Amino acid sequence: MSKLYVPNEILRVFKEYYPDVNLSDVEWGWEVPAKIYEASFDNGEVDFEVEITVTGHVLLSEVSMDLEDVPELVLKAANAMFEDHSIEEADMIQYSNGDISYELALKSADNGEAFEAHFRDDGLFLAKGYDL
Repeated sequence: MSKLYVPNEILRVFKEYYPDVNLSDVEWGWEVPAKIYEASFDNGEVDFEVEITVTGHVLLSEVSMDLEDVPELVLKAANAMFEDHSIEEADMIQYSNGDISYELALKSADNGEAFEAHFRDDGLFLAKGYDL
């Protein structure tokens, strides 16, 4: 696997947002090849993903979270929509415009199907997909 070259401008933008993160602890990849860089790292307790465009704009940050910290309205909506599924993981996503959504990793008790579902903090369902 070849190492992704990350331009200094992208590294500078990343360090503006995460000054305490050692760049050697960050895994870089493409969210969208040649358009959006994805930086993945953790602080020992929480996993982070940050998406930065090739022009240096931070699109979003995704932070893992404990299921008990997911807003109750989100959990109620997910359990109502996907009754036969268990919630395996949760992430909070903060977009550059300040909006927040929650990404839940769900798994079917019937057939083991796994997918992700996105909800707003008020419980409104946004999207279902695989590796959104």
